[in-house]
Amino acid sequence: MKSYAKSNKLKYETKDSPDQVHQQIREKATAYFKGHRSRRANVALWLKALSLVVLIGLSYYSLLHSGTFLILLLSYIAFGFTFLLLGINIGHDAAHNCVTGNHRVDNVLFQIIFGLQGLSGYVWKLRHNFSHHIFPNIYDNDSDLELSKLVLLSPHEKKMSIHKYQHIYVPFMYIWFSLIWIFYVDFAMLFKKKHANIKLNRVPPLEYIKLIVIKATYLYTFLYLPHFFTGLPFTTILVAYLIMNFSISLFLAFTFYISHHVLETKYAEARYENTLVKSSWIRHQIVSTTDFNIDSKLGNYIFGGFNLHVAHHIFPEVSHVHYPALTKIIRETLDENQLNWYKSFGFFEGVASHLSLLKKTGRGEFEIEEELEEKLDEELVVA
Repeated sequence: MKSYAKSNKLKYETKDSPDQVHQQIREKATAYFKGHRSRRANVALWLKALSLVVLIGLSYYSLLHSGTFLILLLSYIAFGFTFLLLGINIGHDAAHNCVTGNHRVDNVLFQIIFGLQGLSGYVWKLRHNFSHHIFPNIYDNDSDLELSKLVLLSPHEKKMSIHKYQHIYVPFMYIWFSLIWIFYVDFAMLFKKKHANIKLNRVPPLEYIKLIVIKATYLYTFLYLPHFFTGLPFTTILVAYLIMNFSISLFLAFTFYISHHVLETKYAEARYENTLVKSSWIRHQIVSTTDFNIDSKLGNYIFGGFNLHVAHHIFPEVSHVHYPALTKIIRETLDENQLNWYKSFGFFEGVASHLSLLKKTGRGEFEIEEELEEKLDEELVVA
Protein backbone atom coordinates (compact mmCIF):
# COMPACT_ATOMS: atom_id res chain seq x y z
CA MET A 1 0.00 0.00 0.00
CA LYS A 2 1.35 3.38 -1.01
CA SER A 3 1.83 5.92 1.77
CA TYR A 4 0.07 8.52 -0.38
CA ALA A 5 -2.65 8.74 -3.03
CA LYS A 6 -3.81 11.42 -5.45
CA SER A 7 -6.79 13.27 -4.05
CA ASN A 8 -8.13 14.44 -7.43
CA LYS A 9 -8.00 13.63 -11.13
CA LEU A 10 -6.49 16.80 -12.51
CA LYS A 11 -4.83 16.31 -15.88
CA TYR A 12 -3.07 18.36 -18.49
CA GLU A 13 -4.79 18.71 -21.83
CA THR A 14 -1.69 17.29 -23.52
CA LYS A 15 1.89 16.42 -22.60
CA ASP A 16 3.42 18.25 -25.53
CA SER A 17 2.53 21.44 -27.35
CA PRO A 18 1.05 21.36 -30.88
CA ASP A 19 4.46 22.18 -32.36
CA GLN A 20 6.05 19.32 -30.35
CA VAL A 21 8.44 21.56 -28.44
CA HIS A 22 8.86 19.01 -25.68
CA GLN A 23 9.88 16.32 -28.17
CA GLN A 24 12.36 18.69 -29.80
CA ILE A 25 13.91 19.56 -26.43
CA ARG A 26 14.13 15.90 -25.43
CA GLU A 27 15.77 14.90 -28.70
CA LYS A 28 18.42 17.61 -28.35
CA ALA A 29 19.00 16.63 -24.72
CA THR A 30 19.44 13.00 -25.75
CA ALA A 31 22.07 14.08 -28.27
CA TYR A 32 23.80 16.11 -25.55
CA PHE A 33 23.99 13.08 -23.22
CA LYS A 34 24.94 10.66 -25.97
CA GLY A 35 28.28 9.03 -25.35
CA HIS A 36 29.92 9.03 -21.94
CA ARG A 37 28.10 11.99 -20.38
CA SER A 38 26.12 10.75 -17.37
CA ARG A 39 22.81 12.33 -16.31
CA ARG A 40 23.86 11.88 -12.67
CA ALA A 41 26.53 13.59 -10.60
CA ASN A 42 29.90 14.15 -12.23
CA VAL A 43 33.35 14.80 -10.79
CA ALA A 44 32.59 18.53 -10.52
CA LEU A 45 29.56 17.86 -8.31
CA TRP A 46 31.44 15.47 -6.03
CA LEU A 47 34.23 18.06 -5.68
CA LYS A 48 31.60 20.68 -4.84
CA ALA A 49 30.13 18.35 -2.22
CA LEU A 50 33.58 17.70 -0.75
CA SER A 51 34.41 21.42 -0.62
CA LEU A 52 31.12 22.18 1.14
CA VAL A 53 31.67 19.39 3.69
CA VAL A 54 35.17 20.75 4.41
CA LEU A 55 33.79 24.28 4.83
CA ILE A 56 31.08 22.97 7.14
CA GLY A 57 33.71 21.24 9.26
CA LEU A 58 35.98 24.30 9.42
CA SER A 59 33.16 26.71 10.25
CA TYR A 60 31.81 24.39 12.96
CA TYR A 61 35.30 24.02 14.46
CA SER A 62 35.55 27.81 14.52
CA LEU A 63 32.09 27.99 16.07
CA LEU A 64 33.00 25.63 18.90
CA HIS A 65 36.21 27.57 19.61
CA SER A 66 34.81 31.10 19.43
CA GLY A 67 35.99 33.41 22.18
CA THR A 68 34.06 36.54 21.23
CA PHE A 69 30.54 37.27 20.04
CA LEU A 70 31.78 38.53 16.65
CA ILE A 71 33.72 35.33 15.90
CA LEU A 72 30.78 33.28 17.18
CA LEU A 73 28.33 35.12 14.92
CA LEU A 74 30.51 34.90 11.82
CA SER A 75 31.13 31.20 12.47
CA TYR A 76 27.41 30.54 12.92
CA ILE A 77 26.59 32.33 9.66
CA ALA A 78 29.33 30.47 7.77
CA PHE A 79 28.19 27.16 9.26
CA GLY A 80 24.52 27.82 8.49
CA PHE A 81 25.10 29.00 4.93
CA THR A 82 27.47 26.19 3.93
CA PHE A 83 25.06 23.63 5.36
CA LEU A 84 22.23 25.28 3.46
CA LEU A 85 24.25 25.17 0.23
CA LEU A 86 24.90 21.47 0.80
CA GLY A 87 21.15 20.95 1.05
CA ILE A 88 20.40 22.99 -2.08
CA ASN A 89 23.19 21.49 -4.16
CA ILE A 90 23.35 17.86 -3.02
CA GLY A 91 20.26 17.21 -0.90
CA HIS A 92 17.88 18.51 -3.55
CA ASP A 93 19.51 16.45 -6.31
CA ALA A 94 19.37 13.40 -4.04
CA ALA A 95 15.65 13.98 -3.46
CA HIS A 96 15.22 13.57 -7.22
CA ASN A 97 17.42 10.46 -7.34
CA CYS A 98 19.99 12.08 -9.61
CA VAL A 99 23.18 12.05 -7.54
CA THR A 100 24.11 8.38 -7.86
CA GLY A 101 20.97 7.17 -9.65
CA ASN A 102 20.52 4.47 -6.98
CA HIS A 103 17.20 5.21 -5.28
CA ARG A 104 18.18 3.82 -1.87
CA VAL A 105 21.59 5.49 -1.79
CA ASP A 106 20.22 8.85 -2.91
CA ASN A 107 17.34 8.67 -0.43
CA VAL A 108 19.73 7.97 2.46
CA LEU A 109 21.93 10.86 1.30
CA PHE A 110 18.90 13.14 1.12
CA GLN A 111 17.62 12.07 4.55
CA ILE A 112 21.02 12.60 6.20
CA ILE A 113 21.58 16.06 4.70
CA PHE A 114 18.09 17.23 5.60
CA GLY A 115 18.16 15.55 9.00
CA LEU A 116 21.42 17.18 10.09
CA GLN A 117 19.78 20.54 9.40
CA GLY A 118 16.87 19.64 11.65
CA LEU A 119 14.46 18.68 8.88
CA SER A 120 12.40 15.57 8.35
CA GLY A 121 12.43 14.90 4.63
CA TYR A 122 9.70 12.26 4.45
CA VAL A 123 6.58 14.37 3.75
CA TRP A 124 8.58 17.17 2.11
CA LYS A 125 9.83 14.77 -0.56
CA LEU A 126 6.31 13.49 -1.29
CA ARG A 127 4.94 17.02 -1.55
CA HIS A 128 7.84 18.28 -3.62
CA ASN A 129 8.04 15.43 -6.14
CA PHE A 130 4.39 14.45 -6.51
CA SER A 131 2.61 17.76 -5.97
CA HIS A 132 4.73 20.81 -6.70
CA HIS A 133 6.65 19.34 -9.63
CA ILE A 134 3.53 18.05 -11.35
CA PHE A 135 1.27 21.06 -10.85
CA PRO A 136 3.41 24.16 -10.17
CA ASN A 137 1.39 27.29 -9.40
CA ILE A 138 -1.95 25.52 -9.69
CA TYR A 139 -4.00 26.42 -6.64
CA ASP A 140 -5.19 23.47 -4.53
CA ASN A 141 -2.77 21.17 -6.38
CA ASP A 142 0.66 22.68 -5.73
CA SER A 143 1.63 22.08 -2.10
CA ASP A 144 4.11 24.97 -2.23
CA LEU A 145 1.13 27.34 -2.31
CA GLU A 146 0.03 26.07 1.09
CA LEU A 147 1.66 28.74 3.19
CA SER A 148 0.28 30.81 6.04
CA LYS A 149 -3.11 32.36 5.40
CA LEU A 150 -1.31 35.68 5.87
CA VAL A 151 0.62 35.10 2.62
CA LEU A 152 -1.32 35.27 -0.64
CA LEU A 153 0.67 34.04 -3.64
CA SER A 154 -1.93 32.78 -6.10
CA PRO A 155 -4.63 35.24 -7.23
CA HIS A 156 -7.07 32.31 -6.96
CA GLU A 157 -6.68 32.03 -3.19
CA LYS A 158 -9.12 33.67 -0.81
CA LYS A 159 -8.11 37.28 -0.26
CA MET A 160 -8.37 38.98 3.14
CA SER A 161 -8.21 42.71 3.84
CA ILE A 162 -4.80 42.36 5.52
CA HIS A 163 -3.28 41.06 2.27
CA LYS A 164 -3.16 44.56 0.82
CA TYR A 165 -0.22 45.13 3.18
CA GLN A 166 1.53 41.79 2.65
CA HIS A 167 4.35 43.27 0.55
CA ILE A 168 5.30 45.16 3.73
CA TYR A 169 4.95 42.50 6.41
CA VAL A 170 5.79 39.29 4.51
CA PRO A 171 9.58 39.96 4.34
CA PHE A 172 9.52 40.16 8.14
CA MET A 173 7.78 36.78 8.16
CA TYR A 174 10.42 35.35 5.83
CA ILE A 175 13.19 35.89 8.38
CA TRP A 176 11.52 33.19 10.50
CA PHE A 177 11.28 30.78 7.55
CA SER A 178 13.80 28.16 8.71
CA LEU A 179 12.79 28.25 12.38
CA ILE A 180 9.08 27.89 11.60
CA TRP A 181 9.81 24.99 9.28
CA ILE A 182 12.05 23.19 11.77
CA PHE A 183 9.92 23.68 14.89
CA TYR A 184 6.38 23.77 13.50
CA VAL A 185 5.84 22.84 9.85
CA ASP A 186 7.78 19.58 10.08
CA PHE A 187 5.46 18.36 12.85
CA ALA A 188 2.30 19.69 11.22
CA MET A 189 3.05 17.99 7.88
CA LEU A 190 3.32 14.53 9.46
CA PHE A 191 -0.10 14.84 11.06
CA LYS A 192 -1.83 16.53 8.13
CA LYS A 193 -3.69 14.13 5.84
CA LYS A 194 -4.30 16.23 2.73
CA HIS A 195 -1.44 18.06 1.02
CA ALA A 196 -2.78 19.85 -2.05
CA ASN A 197 -3.31 17.11 -4.67
CA ILE A 198 -2.07 14.19 -2.53
CA LYS A 199 -3.50 12.47 0.51
CA LEU A 200 -1.39 10.62 3.07
CA ASN A 201 -2.78 7.13 3.65
CA ARG A 202 -0.35 6.38 6.43
CA VAL A 203 2.93 7.55 7.87
CA PRO A 204 5.36 4.77 8.88
CA PRO A 205 5.78 4.78 12.69
CA LEU A 206 9.54 5.00 12.19
CA GLU A 207 9.10 8.51 10.74
CA TYR A 208 7.72 9.79 14.05
CA ILE A 209 10.72 8.35 15.88
CA LYS A 210 13.10 9.83 13.30
CA LEU A 211 11.42 13.22 13.71
CA ILE A 212 12.15 13.30 17.45
CA VAL A 213 15.73 12.07 16.98
CA ILE A 214 16.33 14.67 14.24
CA LYS A 215 15.09 17.54 16.39
CA ALA A 216 17.06 16.42 19.44
CA THR A 217 20.25 16.00 17.38
CA TYR A 218 19.74 19.41 15.79
CA LEU A 219 19.32 21.21 19.14
CA TYR A 220 22.32 19.35 20.55
CA THR A 221 24.51 20.27 17.56
CA PHE A 222 23.40 23.84 16.94
CA LEU A 223 22.85 25.08 20.51
CA TYR A 224 24.13 22.80 23.28
CA LEU A 225 27.60 21.95 21.93
CA PRO A 226 28.47 25.59 21.04
CA HIS A 227 27.46 26.63 24.58
CA PHE A 228 29.38 23.73 26.15
CA PHE A 229 32.63 24.21 24.20
CA THR A 230 32.81 28.02 24.11
CA GLY A 231 31.65 28.59 27.66
CA LEU A 232 29.81 31.68 26.44
CA PRO A 233 26.46 32.55 28.06
CA PHE A 234 23.55 30.64 26.53
CA THR A 235 21.81 33.94 25.73
CA THR A 236 24.83 34.93 23.62
CA ILE A 237 24.70 31.58 21.81
CA LEU A 238 20.97 31.99 21.24
CA VAL A 239 21.29 35.53 19.82
CA ALA A 240 23.98 34.44 17.34
CA TYR A 241 21.93 31.38 16.41
CA LEU A 242 18.84 33.50 15.75
CA ILE A 243 20.74 36.00 13.61
CA MET A 244 22.16 33.13 11.58
CA ASN A 245 18.67 31.75 11.00
CA PHE A 246 17.28 35.16 10.06
CA SER A 247 19.97 35.63 7.40
CA ILE A 248 19.74 32.17 5.83
CA SER A 249 15.94 32.32 5.98
CA LEU A 250 15.79 35.47 3.85
CA PHE A 251 18.23 33.97 1.37
CA LEU A 252 16.35 30.67 1.24
CA ALA A 253 12.86 32.18 1.01
CA PHE A 254 13.70 34.54 -1.84
CA THR A 255 15.68 31.83 -3.67
CA PHE A 256 12.62 29.58 -3.57
CA TYR A 257 9.95 32.15 -4.29
CA ILE A 258 11.52 34.06 -7.15
CA SER A 259 11.63 30.77 -9.08
CA HIS A 260 7.82 30.61 -9.26
CA HIS A 261 6.22 33.62 -7.63
CA VAL A 262 7.01 36.77 -9.58
CA LEU A 263 5.03 39.01 -11.91
CA GLU A 264 6.35 37.09 -14.91
CA THR A 265 4.91 33.71 -13.87
CA LYS A 266 1.45 32.29 -14.55
CA TYR A 267 -1.07 30.83 -12.10
CA ALA A 268 -4.03 28.52 -12.55
CA GLU A 269 -6.78 27.00 -10.45
CA ALA A 270 -8.53 23.65 -10.17
CA ARG A 271 -11.91 23.88 -8.50
CA TYR A 272 -13.48 20.60 -9.49
CA GLU A 273 -12.55 16.99 -10.06
CA ASN A 274 -11.82 15.84 -13.62
CA THR A 275 -10.66 19.32 -14.50
CA LEU A 276 -8.33 19.69 -17.44
CA VAL A 277 -5.43 22.11 -17.38
CA LYS A 278 -6.10 24.05 -20.56
CA SER A 279 -2.45 23.91 -21.49
CA SER A 280 0.19 21.42 -22.44
CA TRP A 281 2.39 20.11 -19.62
CA ILE A 282 5.51 21.54 -21.25
CA ARG A 283 4.05 25.02 -21.66
CA HIS A 284 2.77 25.22 -18.10
CA GLN A 285 6.08 24.05 -16.62
CA ILE A 286 7.85 26.88 -18.45
CA VAL A 287 5.37 29.76 -17.98
CA SER A 288 4.96 28.99 -14.25
CA THR A 289 8.74 29.00 -13.66
CA THR A 290 11.46 31.63 -14.00
CA ASP A 291 15.27 31.59 -14.11
CA PHE A 292 17.75 34.05 -12.63
CA ASN A 293 21.45 34.78 -13.08
CA ILE A 294 21.55 32.26 -15.89
CA ASP A 295 25.04 33.17 -17.16
CA SER A 296 26.72 33.41 -13.78
CA LYS A 297 29.15 30.57 -13.00
CA LEU A 298 29.16 31.66 -9.36
CA GLY A 299 25.36 31.61 -9.38
CA ASN A 300 25.33 28.10 -10.82
CA TYR A 301 27.78 27.00 -8.12
CA ILE A 302 25.84 28.57 -5.24
CA PHE A 303 22.21 27.96 -6.17
CA GLY A 304 22.57 24.35 -7.27
CA GLY A 305 20.20 24.66 -10.21
CA PHE A 306 17.53 26.76 -8.52
CA ASN A 307 18.63 29.65 -10.72
CA LEU A 308 18.04 27.45 -13.78
CA HIS A 309 14.70 26.22 -12.56
CA VAL A 310 12.99 25.77 -15.92
CA ALA A 311 15.49 23.06 -16.83
CA HIS A 312 14.93 21.48 -13.42
CA HIS A 313 11.16 21.25 -13.97
CA ILE A 314 11.56 19.73 -17.41
CA PHE A 315 14.43 17.43 -16.38
CA PRO A 316 13.99 16.75 -12.63
CA GLU A 317 15.72 13.39 -13.08
CA VAL A 318 18.94 15.08 -14.25
CA SER A 319 21.63 16.51 -11.96
CA HIS A 320 21.83 20.30 -11.86
CA VAL A 321 25.40 20.25 -13.20
CA HIS A 322 23.83 19.83 -16.65
CA TYR A 323 21.31 22.68 -16.34
CA PRO A 324 23.43 25.35 -18.11
CA ALA A 325 23.61 23.17 -21.24
CA LEU A 326 19.94 22.12 -20.98
CA THR A 327 18.84 25.73 -20.45
CA LYS A 328 20.61 26.68 -23.66
CA ILE A 329 18.78 23.87 -25.47
CA ILE A 330 15.41 24.98 -24.06
CA ARG A 331 15.92 28.64 -24.99
CA GLU A 332 17.14 27.84 -28.50
CA THR A 333 14.21 25.50 -29.13
CA LEU A 334 11.67 28.08 -27.96
CA ASP A 335 13.30 30.75 -30.13
CA GLU A 336 13.26 28.45 -33.15
CA ASN A 337 9.52 27.96 -32.62
CA GLN A 338 8.95 31.69 -31.96
CA LEU A 339 7.55 31.06 -28.47
CA ASN A 340 8.05 33.66 -25.75
CA TRP A 341 7.34 31.41 -22.77
CA TYR A 342 10.80 31.68 -21.19
CA LYS A 343 11.59 34.44 -18.65
CA SER A 344 14.77 35.24 -16.71
CA PHE A 345 16.26 38.09 -14.64
CA GLY A 346 18.86 38.91 -12.02
CA PHE A 347 18.44 37.74 -8.42
CA PHE A 348 17.61 41.17 -7.02
CA GLU A 349 15.31 41.89 -9.95
CA GLY A 350 13.52 38.71 -8.95
CA VAL A 351 13.25 39.87 -5.34
CA ALA A 352 11.73 43.17 -6.51
CA SER A 353 9.33 41.32 -8.82
CA HIS A 354 8.29 38.98 -6.00
CA LEU A 355 7.50 41.92 -3.72
CA SER A 356 5.55 43.54 -6.56
CA LEU A 357 3.60 40.32 -7.00
CA LEU A 358 2.73 40.31 -3.29
CA LYS A 359 1.52 43.89 -3.60
CA LYS A 360 -0.57 43.35 -6.74
CA THR A 361 -2.01 40.02 -5.60
CA GLY A 362 -2.86 41.44 -2.18
CA ARG A 363 -4.73 44.31 -3.84
CA GLY A 364 -6.45 42.10 -6.40
CA GLU A 365 -4.54 43.68 -9.29
CA PHE A 366 -2.62 40.63 -10.55
CA GLU A 367 -3.56 39.60 -14.08
CA ILE A 368 -4.86 36.01 -14.15
CA GLU A 369 -4.22 33.72 -17.07
CA GLU A 370 -7.24 31.50 -17.46
CA GLU A 371 -5.75 28.07 -17.97
CA LEU A 372 -8.23 25.56 -16.60
CA GLU A 373 -11.49 24.32 -17.98
CA GLU A 374 -14.20 21.88 -16.99
CA LYS A 375 -17.08 20.41 -18.94
CA LEU A 376 -20.35 20.55 -16.99
CA ASP A 377 -23.53 19.36 -18.68
CA GLU A 378 -21.87 19.59 -22.08
CA GLU A 379 -21.00 23.27 -21.50
CA LEU A 380 -17.45 24.58 -21.38
CA VAL A 381 -16.82 26.46 -18.17
CA VAL A 382 -13.52 28.32 -17.86
CA ALA A 383 -12.28 28.58 -14.29
